Amino acid sequence: MAKTIRQFADELEVTKQAIQYQVKKIDSRYVTKSEGGAYLIHKKGQALIKINMGLEENASDKKSDKSDKQTDKILSDDLSVETLAILQKELAEKNEQINKLQELLKEQQNLLSQQQQLTLQSNRQIEHLQLAFTPEINESSESKTDAPASSDHDKKQTKESGQKQKKGFFSRLFNR
Repeated sequence: MAKTIRQFADELEVTKQAIQYQVKKIDSRYVTKSEGGAYLIHKKGQALIKINMGLEENASDKKSDKSDKQTDKILSDDLSVETLAILQKELAEKNEQINKLQELLKEQQNLLSQQQQLTLQSNRQIEHLQLAFTPEINESSESKTDAPASSDHDKKQTKESGQKQKKGFFSRLFNR
């Protein structure tokens, strides 16, 4: 089927000018002019233009591409086997790391438990000692209350300190 220059350029995703240049290179029997004045490129002409532009493969190129595809398939199979081996190795390493981390976690939990037990024991000992000293403290405080009442001098000092507290802010600031 014959195509116009614009249709063929759109199909190949190239500019119209590039196709016009190639049309000038090929034989005129592959190109005709329509009634509207547009150039029509026949199938054979389209194939020649594609070959000239390097967009169509020759028969020898197709054979080499087929062998390249087979080679690529073999290489990809080898790569997938190598990739699988690498992934399995990494998985084994990760599992080993996880096991080590779990052991460390157990060890840290054990240490935390031991620390908590020691803290509890020390708190109990402190409590026991406090209870043992509490009667002694009570006895000493009772002996202090038996002492005579405070002197007049002490009362006078507390009264003066009370007066100082009653002074206003500015009085204290300017010492008045």
